[in-house]
Amino acid sequence: MIKGCVGFSHIEGRFIGYMILVKGKKTISVSLPWPVYVILKRLWRSKNILGNFLFEKSTDFRKLEEYRKAKEMANS
Repeated sequence: MIKGCVGFSHIEGRFIGYMILVKGKKTISVSLPWPVYVILKRLWRSKNILGNFLFEKSTDFRKLEEYRKAKEMANS
């Protein structure tokens, strides 16, 4: 299971892609060969069972935004 994956990056013309992971305040860029990069990127974007099992998406920005708004309304 891959935790903290926030996205993928690729520079055109190169045979290496990067998976970007976040661990606390640090970001880690993992180099991946092109075929592995394509497969993992498709799984990360998909809504199927394998993609949900492989990537645990811990940061849901909508939930963070809702929490922030609720906190602001509670303070007002």
